[in-house]
Amino acid sequence: MIYLDRQSKIPLYSQIYDQIKRDILNGNLKEEELLIGSRAFADVLGVSRNTVNTAYSQLIAEGYVVSVKGTGLRVRQVPSLVIKKESIKKNSPASINHEKTNSKIVYDLTNSSQTSDLFPKKLWKRYTMECLDFLTDESKLASYQEKQGELYLRKNLLTYLRKIRGVHCEERQIVITCGLQQSLDYLCKLIACDQQTFLMEEPGFDRASAVFKMNKIKIKTVPIDENGLIVADLPYNNDIRAIYTTPSHQFPTGATLTIDRRYKLLEWAERNDSFILEDDFDSELRYYSKPIPALQSIDENNRVVYLGTFSKTLSPSIRMGYMILPPHLCQRYLELFEPYNSTVPLLNQYVVARLIEIGHYERHIRRLNQTFRKRLEQFTKELEDVKDKIKISSNGSGQYFLLTFTQPVQQKQLIECALNHGVKVYSTMKFWQEKAACPPNTLFLGFSKIDLVDIPDCVARLKQAWSKWL
Repeated sequence: MIYLDRQSKIPLYSQIYDQIKRDILNGNLKEEELLIGSRAFADVLGVSRNTVNTAYSQLIAEGYVVSVKGTGLRVRQVPSLVIKKESIKKNSPASINHEKTNSKIVYDLTNSSQTSDLFPKKLWKRYTMECLDFLTDESKLASYQEKQGELYLRKNLLTYLRKIRGVHCEERQIVITCGLQQSLDYLCKLIACDQQTFLMEEPGFDRASAVFKMNKIKIKTVPIDENGLIVADLPYNNDIRAIYTTPSHQFPTGATLTIDRRYKLLEWAERNDSFILEDDFDSELRYYSKPIPALQSIDENNRVVYLGTFSKTLSPSIRMGYMILPPHLCQRYLELFEPYNSTVPLLNQYVVARLIEIGHYERHIRRLNQTFRKRLEQFTKELEDVKDKIKISSNGSGQYFLLTFTQPVQQKQLIECALNHGVKVYSTMKFWQEKAACPPNTLFLGFSKIDLVDIPDCVARLKQAWSKWL
């Protein structure tokens, strides 16, 4: 029996379809059983014949019934399925605790996002409209893109990187990606082989190691000191396929790899037949000196894969990064990923390219450097009176610093105490592959998401929270 609710927002044909389908699945309509003809059924239900035909057509398309010439519609055999319905508990203990924790946070000292005033909103809006008109006229909005990304962006990006980072390459060697993790995922497929290993700095970027582990690549670590990666500790081993490193601004310690070690690292890569994955994630953000030239700029043997991102300078939400491949890897990329299309929105690529071309991007970087320098200096000033109890590790770049206590204390204690006073600070444990080696008295504090005027109150809360150790 079909019941139609004529007051419902659900179309009548859909109600007929749903109820017949349910009868078939429940076994009320048996295999080979004939459905009533559309004309007679329409008369019974008081609807148009088109409405019934639409419902029947959907049942035929999904395979519940079949049209038999001279007979009508017969029910097909449908496997009996047990459908389990799972519901998400709205008020699970984990979600309640998460909500309570978030409600307590006044200041979030992360470096994964920025205060909204740092995004060039007016410029982005202006050039979005300009590029939208251009792309519409060129009919590019209705087309697939090159897998390497838009040439217009690659040309302007290359001009910028040659000037600011000293890189040397051609436009065809640049691949626009959705960010660092996609770049690394591509590289895992390009250069990794069975039973081979990647090296990482210890400590190092946890989200990079996550990509390597997802691709089932073994990870070994190399220690760092105040001068960056300890190149003398690099093993000469044929199964070492690559090393992932942050030479210009080591993450998270902030160390800069010295020039003598840079040349030794390149020499090691050549002798060991390995690649260097240079993550240059925020080296433009230096407050007191010019950016240090990229390692790729002194590579003469095509061993360095240069990795960059717009997440730290524009916004993580635009999901755009890039990699510069050595010529032989570029050729392999073109062959291996031949069926692929670019995954980065075309309009965003054009807007970023326009910002670079006109010079707005460089001016934006200078503005960021001024802002972050003032924030770091304000934190340093507010912590001046307890400097004998703590150590701030920063080389005048980036959007974060490490805070180390002179007294023995556990990160968990410090984090919980800070949270109880409305400030979220972060553990450094996740940056270590060997967790036991992580200093328990060191925290990670970002300042990209806190306004300058709020820093005094934020530090006052931290001092109160950590009074036992200050």
